[in-house]
Amino acid sequence: MTRTSAPAVMWLLLAQLAAIAPLAPTIPIWMVLVWGAVAWWYWRIVTAAWSFPSALVKVALVVFSVAGIYLQYRQWLALEPMVATLVLAVILKVLELKQRRDHWLVLLLCYFVVACRFLFEQQINAVPVAVLQLLAILAAQQMLYREKPAIAASVRLSALMLIQALPLMLFLFLVFPRIGPLWSMPLPSAKAQTGMSDELRFGDIAELSQNAALAFRVRFEGGQLPPPSQRYWRGLVLENYDSQRWTVNRMGRLTTPPPPPLQGERQRYVVTLEPGAHEWLYSLPVARVNRDDIRYAGAYQWLPKAPLTGRLQYVVDSVLTQPRTEASNRVLQRNLRLPGNDSPRARELALQWARQYPDPADRVAAALRYFRNSPFEYTLKPALLGRDNVDEFLFESRQGFCEHYAGSFVFLMRAAGVPSRLVVGYQGGEVNTTDNYLLVHQSDAHAWAEVWLPARGWQRIDPTSTVAPDRVALGADSLLSAQQGFLGKSPLSLRRFDWARDIRLYLDSVNYAWANWVLNYDSERQSGVLSSLMGGISVKRMLVGLLIFGALPMALVALMMFKPAWRASRREPALRYYHTACRRLARRTGLRREPGETVAAFSRRVGEQAPEWAPWFAAFSSAFERCQYRRDSDALSQLRALKRPKKLSEKEIANA
Repeated sequence: MTRTSAPAVMWLLLAQLAAIAPLAPTIPIWMVLVWGAVAWWYWRIVTAAWSFPSALVKVALVVFSVAGIYLQYRQWLALEPMVATLVLAVILKVLELKQRRDHWLVLLLCYFVVACRFLFEQQINAVPVAVLQLLAILAAQQMLYREKPAIAASVRLSALMLIQALPLMLFLFLVFPRIGPLWSMPLPSAKAQTGMSDELRFGDIAELSQNAALAFRVRFEGGQLPPPSQRYWRGLVLENYDSQRWTVNRMGRLTTPPPPPLQGERQRYVVTLEPGAHEWLYSLPVARVNRDDIRYAGAYQWLPKAPLTGRLQYVVDSVLTQPRTEASNRVLQRNLRLPGNDSPRARELALQWARQYPDPADRVAAALRYFRNSPFEYTLKPALLGRDNVDEFLFESRQGFCEHYAGSFVFLMRAAGVPSRLVVGYQGGEVNTTDNYLLVHQSDAHAWAEVWLPARGWQRIDPTSTVAPDRVALGADSLLSAQQGFLGKSPLSLRRFDWARDIRLYLDSVNYAWANWVLNYDSERQSGVLSSLMGGISVKRMLVGLLIFGALPMALVALMMFKPAWRASRREPALRYYHTACRRLARRTGLRREPGETVAAFSRRVGEQAPEWAPWFAAFSSAFERCQYRRDSDALSQLRALKRPKKLSEKEIANA
């Protein structure tokens, strides 16, 4: 039977629940039910003398639970099933708690469970939750040695321990070598996705616009933001088309051409991508990304040399005007290809433009006029299209989102003999006026076209702006917020409520600061901080830092816990006068009050061993007792008058 008390068991179960509950969105929900069943069983063991489960029952629980984890994730060597397995071990270990050391093992495992949550959630709101979890675990540790529950005392002591550890934690955070955050590990589920895909079908971006999640933040140097019409955050160029979807040209991405020259006024900005698996970056049209692990892949695309995971931050220099660049015949021919004979009406319309307008720029203008003058509708809920999707969109449904307009425009241009390609990324961004930076959400996802004009090179054309000009000028939110389905996949998002805008932006400023100074605290920033604070790194400086931030807080806590009696006496004037009189008497006679000695007993001893001081000290002690125990207001004035020692002469002693 367990050697710990029922209150200690209750606190252990509460600490276990506090460690596991925040992982509920990550682990299978049935594991929470397993914890409830195991906790109830063990509680009955402690309070109702139930027996521990047999070895066969425990083996069956392990087998069924492990099988459930495998069926949930269909793999073992991934982060989520590994965390779920750890949580399962912490839960089932409760059915083996027979010694105090078993309780300690469960509580120590709970610390690992608390740390595991930061693999999936690194926002600042996870920090106060973790503090509460640590308080619960520390309180459960103390209850192992308490006979009776003492909630207030346990929580107070736990808080004191956390405060005491805070300076050392901050010091280690500043100086400990950066080894790459654990949360940069790739996740197997949708948590690793950034939202935008490397292929596009009609309807994909319309579906993505229902997501309120943040894609990335952008802070411009000097705080000067580009106008909304220039906020085209380029991601990927899609050149291949198979009549149903647009995809990237894999062969073209294998080359490493020289980056384009930056001609004109430059803008420098910092992009911070939200955690995920990043296979491409986002920037304004003509950019230079300042990172060694990033390469230029042509077509104004910047790609990681190897897939990067986690939260990613990079510095970009951009110019907002695309210079004229040469394009090889192979590239131009690739951007003229159309498969099969689908959508014949669109092909015929494009051939008419080709015959009517020898200049490619005039064909582009004709296509834009067609979109502008026809009754097209910009909507999140377009009609489903069949095999000849371009024909059905252009001549029948005429309902679509940005990918419908951009994709059909590129089709028309290729059919008209104008090299064209599809570009996907984001357009716009919400200005956070609290801290003057841009928030780009998944709902800002956008697709547009680029055409090759011999006299000007590649030029951006956004056919969506001819149908819905407010989409570019005012942003997706202002245009789509009234449509059914907008942010439909995020029903609890604060973006759905106009009254919460200021609160949401303020909270995002806090999270952005947290991401900049904590989550993105890399080796380069660490070197700069240590150089400015400590003048460099050395063993001597590290030891001094550990002494200051580790030993000093412990010493201060010790002083607070073991403060001398004279500190307590300062609370009451009578006590202060009495201790002052005792010290003065000790200096003159050598007599000191013993620990636990009463006021009256000490006064009698003074009369026996130092009679010349006895009348004064007896009067002082009598006034102190009246003031302290009878609350005599006149006695305090008498104490003040008698606080200086008075010695009798030998003649006065003899007469007494």
